[in-house]
Amino acid sequence: MNRSVAGKVYSETSFTIDAGRVRSFRRVFEEPSGVPVTFATAAEFAVMPQIVEDPELGLDFKRVVHGNQEYAFRRPIQEGETLTVRARIDAIRELGANAFLTIVTELVGSDGHLACTAKSTMIERGDG
Repeated sequence: MNRSVAGKVYSETSFTIDAGRVRSFRRVFEEPSGVPVTFATAAEFAVMPQIVEDPELGLDFKRVVHGNQEYAFRRPIQEGETLTVRARIDAIRELGANAFLTIVTELVGSDGHLACTAKSTMIERGDG
């Protein structure tokens, strides 16, 4: 993985909080109403192909395991709203043969205000 890509910002994309997908999440997490907190991950996946397929980054996704996930909400996400999703590479570090990729994704409402920041760490396993 190319450590010099740290700080790179990817193209914004739109993501609509689809009521059907939210219902599915609620069933899985046994939430009676509202948008489950972890639904923010679905919005993250809207920009993930840009990162996974970025030749400059050089991520070998076949060797990746998910390491950590954090959310910081400024307000609840609402069914039916369309968010702007922005992602950037926050950090890339190596520990032994493994590389740790931290991605920060911002979910921004139509009013231009931040709704949620998601921070995801992926581990690209090295040879060994």
